[in-house]
Amino acid sequence: MQDNSSRALYRAAEHSANAFNLKCLAVLCALALATIVLNELGVFIIPQSVLLPTMLAALALFAAPIASWFVRDRLLKQPVTILEHPAFKFKILVFSFLGIALLSVSLSFHAVLILAVPPLIAAQYREDRKIALCTVVATLVLVPVSVYGGFFFGVIDRNMLKGMLTDAEAMVFANRLAIATPERMVELLTHYAVPRLFGVVAITVLTMGITKRNSAMLRKQAALAEQVQEETEQVNAMQSRMIDALATLIETRDEGTGEHVARTKEYVKMLAVEMQKDERYRAVLTDEVIDTLYNAAPLHDVGKIAISDTILLKPGKLTEEEFNTMKTHTTKGRQMIRTTFAGLNDEEFLRAAEEIAASHHEKWDGSGYPQGLKGEEIPLSARIMAVADVFDALTSVRVYKKAVTARQALEIMFAESGTHFDPSIMAVVRRLQDRLIEMAGPAPEDERGA
Repeated sequence: MQDNSSRALYRAAEHSANAFNLKCLAVLCALALATIVLNELGVFIIPQSVLLPTMLAALALFAAPIASWFVRDRLLKQPVTILEHPAFKFKILVFSFLGIALLSVSLSFHAVLILAVPPLIAAQYREDRKIALCTVVATLVLVPVSVYGGFFFGVIDRNMLKGMLTDAEAMVFANRLAIATPERMVELLTHYAVPRLFGVVAITVLTMGITKRNSAMLRKQAALAEQVQEETEQVNAMQSRMIDALATLIETRDEGTGEHVARTKEYVKMLAVEMQKDERYRAVLTDEVIDTLYNAAPLHDVGKIAISDTILLKPGKLTEEEFNTMKTHTTKGRQMIRTTFAGLNDEEFLRAAEEIAASHHEKWDGSGYPQGLKGEEIPLSARIMAVADVFDALTSVRVYKKAVTARQALEIMFAESGTHFDPSIMAVVRRLQDRLIEMAGPAPEDERGA
């Protein structure tokens, strides 16, 4: 099974090929219009009765796929572009073949070179048996149709008639039909159809070879992309385990267990996913951002590694000086993340981790620390982390306090909505309170025996 990177690569290739071929069709449209204008100016001497309807009809055929793209993608603004639709390439091929066939019949010897256009359009796509078969069959049909159709209906090539008809006589289908002897039909086949067929088949084979080579290169790119994605996922998984291990090691110093890390990141994800449903946060909290918050959440207290055990494990109330020292774990955490993960090529993760570590003790009313940020000055990631952190802290035993039940913790937190916590996030908490209570479980016993 192809993974996301391979599929994305193939979609990009299909998108690129369709976009390029639409530009080619646009050029053909422009050339058709130019031909009409030049013929009117006398540069070309093709009878207007033949050229004008031919060019207008060909223009309509070449413009049909362009119009489909414009209406679907530009006017209707469909979520998935038609350039990535599997059937759209066949629409481009069919209309290009029809347009070229029309020009080849009507303009006859004037349009020999354009017989190469459909195979060249098909060559833009990666190797596909259906496209290859359609291209070969259409080419085998197109060449004799262009020769015999041009003889009976198109602009006359005097070599075909050997000067037997005047221009006026040659415009009448009955006159052409009259000289369509078996010998002349064989002559058209041997002197006109076969040479053109050889040339166009050679071009078709060449383009199919190019397509095959390009497809092989694309498959190699896809295999490489899969390998890179697999290695990246392994690195990310290792990074996530290292972060969790580091955060757990820090948490065990003052909380006796690393479960706080595991629980808080689950709370963060639950809150963010629910907030994503609101129009206000939908564009901000994308799936990628939520994953980033989930992975960064364990580092919220990483700065505690720089706080001494005498403060961190003190069972009683901290003095003002001790509390001020404790506050520094936020700024020290930000500095540690910036230093420790400086080589990590993930700016979004680093930014989220720094915001969470530095600002998860800020309060909505501006009374928090370390900067005294207020309201939406506090990063959204830190506002979400604050709710998850406090909820788990209230429902957990600490050296300086007993645990409360999840319901009691929520009552305390609802009372501080608009002062400590962002009211909009607390509204989400209210919707999730049953799930939060279930996840938190019963309040743990106070292991200190108090």
